[in-house]
Amino acid sequence: MALVESHTWTPGATPRSTTAAGVTSTITVGAPATVTRTRSPIGSTPLHGAANGTGDLDERAIRWMRQRMASSGVGVIGDKARLDADLAGSITDAGLGLDDAWQMFSEVIAPQNIGLDSERFLAFIPLSPSVAGIWMDAICGTANFSAESWLEGAGAVAAENQVIELLVRTAGLPPGAAGCFMSGGSIGNLSALAVGRDQAAGKRVVVVADTAHASIDNALHILGLQSLVVPTGPDCRLTGHAIRAAVGHRDDIAIVVAAGGSTNAGVIDDLAGCAEVAADLGAWFHVDGAYGLTAMLLPEMRERYAGIERADSFIVDPHKWMFAPAGSCALVYRQPWLARQTHTQHGPYIDVLRTDDHAYNPCDLGYQLTRRASGLPVWFAMALHGLDAHRDAIRHGLVLAQRMAAALDACAATELIMQPELGVVLFRRTGWHRDEWARWAATLLRDQVAFVAPTTYRGEPVGRLVFMHPRTPLAIVDELMASLTG
Repeated sequence: MALVESHTWTPGATPRSTTAAGVTSTITVGAPATVTRTRSPIGSTPLHGAANGTGDLDERAIRWMRQRMASSGVGVIGDKARLDADLAGSITDAGLGLDDAWQMFSEVIAPQNIGLDSERFLAFIPLSPSVAGIWMDAICGTANFSAESWLEGAGAVAAENQVIELLVRTAGLPPGAAGCFMSGGSIGNLSALAVGRDQAAGKRVVVVADTAHASIDNALHILGLQSLVVPTGPDCRLTGHAIRAAVGHRDDIAIVVAAGGSTNAGVIDDLAGCAEVAADLGAWFHVDGAYGLTAMLLPEMRERYAGIERADSFIVDPHKWMFAPAGSCALVYRQPWLARQTHTQHGPYIDVLRTDDHAYNPCDLGYQLTRRASGLPVWFAMALHGLDAHRDAIRHGLVLAQRMAAALDACAATELIMQPELGVVLFRRTGWHRDEWARWAATLLRDQVAFVAPTTYRGEPVGRLVFMHPRTPLAIVDELMASLTG
């Protein structure tokens, strides 16, 4: 039999009227609202039953997704007090029903975000997921593909492995090299460094550049390792020569970490020189290629990554410059059996994953069990469009960075700090200090020209632009120059 439930809710948002799944409610701002809902008997939960109260949610969601993929605005920085007030009381015993819940998402939550996937997002490291990748990510969410083991997700894992094998071939690693997908570069770096630590025979010191990503320092803290920070020169590049000078006669170096494209300046380290020093020290050689290593897919860029073929491990984040939705990292090992020694987990409920035919289990290669198949959207987009389309999309970012650099170099009021190697452009503006940079960024966001985030170079506040989105218009160079000079 049906159960009747009454619930009183005092909202902090806008007035709304809803009819959904056995409940009709009218809610007035500032006044308590009584919601009467007919509850289903045990065994027929509205969350999963046929009459689940979602109505036309599928149609609304598809319309919203299509609109977002057609054009993603720069967005805004949400106001905490306003959001807290508008969302207060939104989780109730009875539920709001579809109309109210969707209204809160579409009119309150969604607009109060920065569009990281906008073609005018030029800060941090942008996201620019392909349409094919977005749809396949939605399918992965629908199917709940679990890609931690071959037993549970053989098809998804096999597809992910195609992407891993592409990276192995492109990097020039030997047969037998393999890897897995993880949820992001931070956990990818952590997993690789854990393997390096376990192969270090008690050594505890890790060589890192002063330009290394923050996740490296955090990983070393978690792993109980010490860092030896090597200063870089004006070009922000870690070199083998600089490592030798910093290490001297030390014999406690466990790992050498280099970047396949630093986050702040977009610089590719001297991978060949770093690899040579690591070999001489008997140290593990890891390359954090989360952002920039993708560019090795371009034949004209491959020479700049000389030395990657000597890496013991490296990572690439496809959600950065391989145009995948957020939440993916490809982790690759030269000798994956060493990773299995570190990361294979055991227990009566999990040992069933290990079979006599040595099935491929991604969870044995990194510190992560349950994981959605984040590599499947990468594979699908590549299978659909091919590598050449992806290469052209990467080139667009390089072209824009070069055009921006040329414009800055030609302007008397601006100074290019270094020629961009990838998609990052660092520059000065005559007479500008921290406050001026902040006002510039705020004005660009207010006018919806772009979202930018100034940075520092050698302790000096400077401008920073990152070009990665294939749809970023070439005209944005003129718009940005006008904002800097007018």
